[in-house]
Amino acid sequence: MFKTCKHCQQTFEITDDDLAFYDRVSPVFQEKKYAIPPPTLCPDCRQQRRLAWRNERNLYSRNCDLCKRHIISVYPADVIFPVYCPKCWWSDRWNALSYGMAYNEAEDFFVQWRRLHDRVPQLAMQNDDGIGSENSEYCYDISRAKNCYRTIGSWYIQDCHYSLNVNHAKDVVDCNTVSIGCELVYESLDSQRLYHCTYLQNAENCSDCFFGYDLKGCKHCFGCVGLRQKEFCIFNQQHSESEYRAKMRELNLGSHKTMQQCQSQFDTWSLQFPRKFANLQNCEECEGNNLFNCKNVLGYSVFNSEHSKFLDRCDGPKFCYDLINTGNPQWCYDCVTSDDSFMTLFSVWCWKSRNILLSDNCHSSEHLLGCIGVHRGRHCILNRQYAREEYEKLAGTIIDSLKRSTKWGEHLAISLSPFEYNESAAMEYYPLHCETVLSSGWKWNDRLPYTTGKENISWESIPDAIVDTPQNISEQILACERCSKNYKVLPQEVSFYKDMPAPLPRKCPNCRHLDRFRRKNPTKLWSRTCTKCGKEIQTTFAPGRPEIVYCEQCYLKNVY
Repeated sequence: MFKTCKHCQQTFEITDDDLAFYDRVSPVFQEKKYAIPPPTLCPDCRQQRRLAWRNERNLYSRNCDLCKRHIISVYPADVIFPVYCPKCWWSDRWNALSYGMAYNEAEDFFVQWRRLHDRVPQLAMQNDDGIGSENSEYCYDISRAKNCYRTIGSWYIQDCHYSLNVNHAKDVVDCNTVSIGCELVYESLDSQRLYHCTYLQNAENCSDCFFGYDLKGCKHCFGCVGLRQKEFCIFNQQHSESEYRAKMRELNLGSHKTMQQCQSQFDTWSLQFPRKFANLQNCEECEGNNLFNCKNVLGYSVFNSEHSKFLDRCDGPKFCYDLINTGNPQWCYDCVTSDDSFMTLFSVWCWKSRNILLSDNCHSSEHLLGCIGVHRGRHCILNRQYAREEYEKLAGTIIDSLKRSTKWGEHLAISLSPFEYNESAAMEYYPLHCETVLSSGWKWNDRLPYTTGKENISWESIPDAIVDTPQNISEQILACERCSKNYKVLPQEVSFYKDMPAPLPRKCPNCRHLDRFRRKNPTKLWSRTCTKCGKEIQTTFAPGRPEIVYCEQCYLKNVY
């Protein structure tokens, strides 16, 4: 079946397997199945809608509305709803059910949902700092972290800064999807099991490697592409250990000027080598890119998943569709961060829960519909508790109403998100101008939290090499060379750069993040042919890009 997206007008396919999944996760109330219809939006527009519910990079200074202490939050001080710090929000000092509303059949369900959302306290920052994590209050969507700063969508990490989708790692800075046993890694992408490496992409089991693409089991390599189990290579040329070390001593990897030259040289030189159509590690029957230990999955930057589609930045989903940034869900559909949940549909931030519909920030709960902030709840609608029979009857009534208004079977709309479009993660994947956002009925923020013109030191007065940079540079206010926004570096950052070595970054954290984001391929597949054999392939390398792209068979023959 092919449908036309009601938002962007693109044609997209819905397969028989998709229809079987929608049928399998359709809820049942009073022995009646309320069938979930095929989606009306294409995969891209569905992803855009989910991303609009995540403010990953804009943090505000404010006070907790319960304990009144100063906190850092993804919500500014002027939002309409209360905002609680993590300790207060997770405490027993308040009860979400006290905000419960009776459903009004004469009024649109989502109007009532929004009214409830504007009353119930929201969690200031989605992390478990002070509970499962330590000294990581500036991190978003993290768990089991220690001494981390501005890291997003990650767990089991220590001393990691300015990174995204980093799991089971230590001392990782300015990285994206660098996981599983990585340590001392800087400015790298889509890699695992690295030690003391910088500027790598699609690498695995490497140590002391710098500027590389698709390296496996390599040590002491510089500027190399597609090598396997090699050591002491420079731009794919074998050297003796003494030759390699002598040439590396001539380079000053802690110099900003040198690193820029190396990056430019490597980017140009590496284009002569073919790229594999997708980075799939230990995968079976998979499509997408940057998949690790997966089976029958369509997704991007996904670990340990089975029988799932349309995933991005996930670890462990089983039998799931349309998820962003989540761990270990099963039979979940069209959700944002449904960690450790089962049969959760069209919801945001619902953890360790079962049979949840159209809810936000509900945890350790069962059988909820349209709820906000409920902890350990059961059989609740709009935060009001019912007996099981009453719950199932009213849930069916509400879904029938949504079906009549053609609003059933969809994730919560972007217009309901508490975030303005340009402060959400959707702006990174799907950048839009203010006029387009407003004409779509969405919100725009003209007061994002940053400053300019506050710098108290110029780059001309800062040494080029990190070895010459004083430790107290962390006390200074810097200005981004690209966007002029102000930022500071942490004392532990300076120590990390000196140890690697790596130069002091001259761009703000957001610009560095966007640079890495653009180095990754899009979360979208195109049909094109293998450059060598002409076989048709599905790849994230769009037609017209400069890279040489091989199918798996041709690529393996090339590198082995």
